[in-house]
Amino acid sequence: MSDYSCVALSPDHEVGAFRCGKPSLDSWLHGQASRAQAAGTARTYVWTQVDRPEVLAYYSIAPTQVTRAEVTRSLAGGYTIIPGYLLARLALDEHLHGQGLGSELLVNALERIVEAARSSGGRLIVVDAIDDDAHAFYRRHDFLPITGSMRLYLKVATAAAALGDHP
Repeated sequence: MSDYSCVALSPDHEVGAFRCGKPSLDSWLHGQASRAQAAGTARTYVWTQVDRPEVLAYYSIAPTQVTRAEVTRSLAGGYTIIPGYLLARLALDEHLHGQGLGSELLVNALERIVEAARSSGGRLIVVDAIDDDAHAFYRRHDFLPITGSMRLYLKVATAAAALGDHP
């Protein structure tokens, strides 16, 4: 990882100055991330500079499940209900855009999800892209789109293999 530390969001982190260019992602970090963390509905991980409290990037992960009807036969793997992880948010502060760090942040999130799946199970990684740019970003990283939807999927096993992580 770059020169950033990735840790779980805590009350010590300063989120107020974070701006990624997508108001809904900014406002979620400012007002909902800590609440979701406290309620146990999602875990948010932040990038900061070492020994600095200002959040420079973040992603949030939550457990999820999808039904066989929502995915291809290959993704369903014969199951009616498919457990997985929702990559609920992923954002990089505007001053870090254009440096390839979005891809690095995604890899960091995928590593965390693969590790969680290794210990707790889960077959799919799900993303609901916020817009066409985000959809294209995830497509470039091998996520598969669901026709007529902004939802994309990646098998945990595919992510693990891409990361060089084999059981």
